[in-house]
Amino acid sequence: MKILIVGGGPVGLAAALALKQEGVSDDITVLEAAPHGQTVFSDRNIALSASSWRFLARLGVAVAADARAPIRRVEVTQRGAFGLLTLDAGDIGAAELGAASPYPAVKAALDAAVRAAALPVSYGARVASVAHEGAHAVVALTGGERLRADLVVLADGAGSDFLPDFKRFERDSGQMAVLARVSASAPVAGLAIERFTPAGTLALVPRADGQWTLIWARSKVDGERLLALDGASLAQEINAAAGRALGTLTVQSKASSYPLVWRIVEPRASGAVVAIGNAAQGLHPAAAQGLNLGLADARDLARELAGSAGAGITSDRGARLARYARSRGVDRVLRMGFSGLLAYGFDRGGWLLDAPRGLGLMALQLAPPLKRELLRRLALT
Repeated sequence: MKILIVGGGPVGLAAALALKQEGVSDDITVLEAAPHGQTVFSDRNIALSASSWRFLARLGVAVAADARAPIRRVEVTQRGAFGLLTLDAGDIGAAELGAASPYPAVKAALDAAVRAAALPVSYGARVASVAHEGAHAVVALTGGERLRADLVVLADGAGSDFLPDFKRFERDSGQMAVLARVSASAPVAGLAIERFTPAGTLALVPRADGQWTLIWARSKVDGERLLALDGASLAQEINAAAGRALGTLTVQSKASSYPLVWRIVEPRASGAVVAIGNAAQGLHPAAAQGLNLGLADARDLARELAGSAGAGITSDRGARLARYARSRGVDRVLRMGFSGLLAYGFDRGGWLLDAPRGLGLMALQLAPPLKRELLRRLALT
């Protein structure tokens, strides 16, 4: 069975490795639009759950220990009001809830695993369209080449644009994420912060270099104002909002941003084509669930198709893809719903709302079974 994967990012590469490991096919090619050897320059700090790290390890993806910053504890608070929720790995008997790693380190480890598995990657392969052709799918490249496959996996953010069958439902949140690297005067190893402020959700994620990545959701107008500030002025605003769990924070990089857009694509599967990762959904970064959800997509797709090698696209294959699409629905709704709750459910609206929000945080803090279930969902599944 010939499989084409559109998108050579982390989710696309993980899908290729998982499909081969599960014995789905030995004829898998990844189509990557970027040219070969293009260096990945990115200050993104990727937070992955313990489950995602285990999945990558099973695929032979090895990120160096000194490029991983374990996340053992998350403190959730709201600025200017009571309420505290602590999520600790020890609550579920785990060593860590997950770990964060620089995007280039994760991507390099995936590239190395793909080379070791002898999986071909076609660089500079820009997709113009995807179309059905009987029981197969045809991928047309911008250079004119047409590639016929038994299965096409869309794993690129623009993937759902290639086939009219897939409908994209998108909503601009009206916010942007402001990012910066910060150092702490009282660092606490393994601690991540989630804090609800009047201006938007603020997160601090540990980095392997001993610093933290700030991710602050702000309105577009206010975000642009923050981007124009010098380091000292930006640090002053961050410290006024972030609390004192890490002491005084100092900005160590130029701030950057990206728009916050919610996206969902339906159906997830059509004929011989299936969408995963960013081709299937886009999330708010408040709960750091986007890439975790994409990796779970890749894992479950490979498991669903396991044992189908050599069958071609048959009615059974179509049933498997439909079953996969249905099975991913619950996880997607739960993770998108939790991300939405963190991003907007705690938006500050005045002192009349502070008390119920604080009580909600404390109720969860004082209900260990509920807290453990939440942790298992986010870290171990």
